[in-house]
Amino acid sequence: MSHAGPSGLGSEPKSICGKDWKLPSLDWGDRDLSVAISQIQKRRKVDLVIFGHMHNRLKRNLGLREMFKIDSKGTIYFNTAVVPRYKTDEDGKLLINFSWIEFEKKELKHVSHRWYSESGHICEEDRFF
Repeated sequence: MSHAGPSGLGSEPKSICGKDWKLPSLDWGDRDLSVAISQIQKRRKVDLVIFGHMHNRLKRNLGLREMFKIDSKGTIYFNTAVVPRYKTDEDGKLLINFSWIEFEKKELKHVSHRWYSESGHICEEDRFF
C-alpha cells in the first residue's frame, strides 16, 4: 500500500498512473516503488498493490482513468483515488465512496469502488473484476 502507484503501468493520460493535467502525458508513477515490487517479484508473487494519488476523473475533460490492472506476473494494481469521496444521490442523500476487494483462498474474486449510504447500504458500484 502506498500513496502513489508504481511507474511502468502506462504513460497515457488515462493510464492508472498517467499524467493527465498537462501535456506531454507521461508515466507519473513512483520509480522506487516499481523497483521494490520488481525485487520482491524475483522471490515471490506480489498479490496486490493498492494506491491513490492519481484521481479517477481526468483533467482537461479527458474522461475517466483506468483504475485496475493485472501485470504479466499476476500482480493486481488498484487505484483507490475516487474524488470527490462524498456525493449526493438524486434524492439528496449522502453517499460515501470506499474501495472494495475480495479474495477467496488467495484467488481474486471482486474489485470495485462502492458508494454507500450513511446506513451502510451499497447504492452504486463500479466493478472492475
